[in-house]
Amino acid sequence: MFTFRTSITFAVMAFIAALAGLLIFIQFWTLRLAAEEAASARMDAASAETLGRLQNEISKITSLVHVLSSSSSVADSEERSEIGRAIPLFKTALLEVPKMDSIYVGYDNGAWLQVRPLNQLNGEEQAKLRAPLGASVSVSIIRPTSSGALSMRRIFEDPQGNELEQLDLWKYGYDPRNRFWYIDVIKADRVVISSPYVAFSIGAPVITVSAPLRGKVRGVIAADLKLDDFSDFVYAQRPGEHGTALIFDQAGMLIAHPDFAQFVANAMTHPSHPQLFNLKEMDGGLAASILKAWNGDGQYDGSIRERGLDFLFRLRKFKLGEQFSVNVLMIAQQDDFVKDIQKLQRVGLIIAVAACAAFVPAVWFFGSKISRSLKTITVQAGKLQTLRAPDSSPVGSYIKEVQELGLTVSLAQRAIWSFSRFVPKELVRRVVDNSISSELGGVRQEITALFTDVRGFTTIAESSDPDALMHQTSRYFTVLTEAFLAEAGTVDKFIGDAVMVFWNAPNPQPDHVERACRAALAGKIASEQLNAQFESEGLQPFFTRFGIHVGEAVVGNLGSAERMNYTALGSTVNLAARLEGLNKEHGTVILASEDVYSRARYCFRFKEIGSVIAKGMTKATLIYELIEAGA
Repeated sequence: MFTFRTSITFAVMAFIAALAGLLIFIQFWTLRLAAEEAASARMDAASAETLGRLQNEISKITSLVHVLSSSSSVADSEERSEIGRAIPLFKTALLEVPKMDSIYVGYDNGAWLQVRPLNQLNGEEQAKLRAPLGASVSVSIIRPTSSGALSMRRIFEDPQGNELEQLDLWKYGYDPRNRFWYIDVIKADRVVISSPYVAFSIGAPVITVSAPLRGKVRGVIAADLKLDDFSDFVYAQRPGEHGTALIFDQAGMLIAHPDFAQFVANAMTHPSHPQLFNLKEMDGGLAASILKAWNGDGQYDGSIRERGLDFLFRLRKFKLGEQFSVNVLMIAQQDDFVKDIQKLQRVGLIIAVAACAAFVPAVWFFGSKISRSLKTITVQAGKLQTLRAPDSSPVGSYIKEVQELGLTVSLAQRAIWSFSRFVPKELVRRVVDNSISSELGGVRQEITALFTDVRGFTTIAESSDPDALMHQTSRYFTVLTEAFLAEAGTVDKFIGDAVMVFWNAPNPQPDHVERACRAALAGKIASEQLNAQFESEGLQPFFTRFGIHVGEAVVGNLGSAERMNYTALGSTVNLAARLEGLNKEHGTVILASEDVYSRARYCFRFKEIGSVIAKGMTKATLIYELIEAGA
């Protein structure tokens, strides 16, 4: 039997030896050709990737703006309000294009409505809007007054559409009729895509797609596409480690550039730069040298040498609409692509290919055998977390380490599966994934505790055969446990004929009180159905009583360093047990405390029993009988 390390080493060394022998026949002249082809292919792929994203987003926004420009909710009235139909329409449209910063509409009377999602804005941008914590959407409305003043109201909403805060900006100073996106569209009477610029309200770079309204009133609808992370995306697509990529529109305004963030900062701090950086302002560098020799054609390819290094470049012009086009310039350093090819040349590509072909069948067969065993072991390992029953036999293999691994995983799977039969499964899962401590100690938290007991069990036990009683009790515990587990309860322990269950630990459950009530009602029904079976079999029925209480308890690991139990302690647990015992005095089945009643009375029907002082308690408490679901 070979070891795993020996087998893998032999296969890899054989492959490398064959590869080295084949690659020595590579000719030197193919190096440069291959480098140029690789650089060209990478530049084409990078151009297609970056342009595809920009084109896709602008196309989506253009389509949305075109559709919205004819909507009666937007184009038939210039009166805007906080409850207008245009607001939910804009919210729905924003979900279609996640990169869209906002949608807004301006009217000839100076009215303006804007809807903007806030989850895409960084902290600085949200601060400029004065957005409160938890705000998901901002709705800005300008309604002209009789005096012609244009005050703004900005409303912030949470993800459910509830209003969080309202700001009235009386001197905001924003007149949509004076903005270029409004003026240009009114003059052109068609869809217009702007050059990049810094947005008025958030100080972020955007491109605006705007269109004239096609309805009863005169105005313009527009949407902004944020560009603050587009340059990072383009830079990530650059050809090669030392390559460069930039995109600019027909006016020479930059859309993506490695220094785009600095250009935005300059536009915000220097009044002389109301717009973003223009190519005309480039006074040096590799890109400036290439663009200086460009005559404006749609295609421009070539090479250039700078600082002793060779670069390949490719410039392409692409139309993104009838009136909007962009230029993509990709620059690749030749050494980035030569370097990898030279490594292949040193070991010889041709011999490697031939040798690989000879080794393929053997390597394929060997790899398949290992892969099949490892996949089977992986499936078995996955069952450790799902606590599924173990396979009948471990995974076998001719590889010693794989054989031992399969045996180990099989033993672990069987051990954890067996462990889950004695301990609540959710607790086992959390122990396995290390999300719960296995050390002694606990934490104080709120739980809902439930106790059950069988009426007259001692009398039943005295008159029953021990083996038959053990079997009957196990059937009884099975149906009760199923009812409790259906509501995700933690079955703590079986105490003779009693069961202790609690909710809200180890996993938090916001509705733990309701879960306990439903579990008690389900347990009652299941117990009654089982009793019918017991009576038909000549066995004595098990009439079950329940007690429920909610409150704080200490939940954690109790016991010794060698043996411990995950349980709950405290007066909450004690009172739940006492309530179960009070059923005997009041002739009830399910008794709940006043705290349970106050938390669950809207979901269940209760009957007030009265005020009692439970055994071991010093304070009186109202108790209620849980009747059924539904208030």
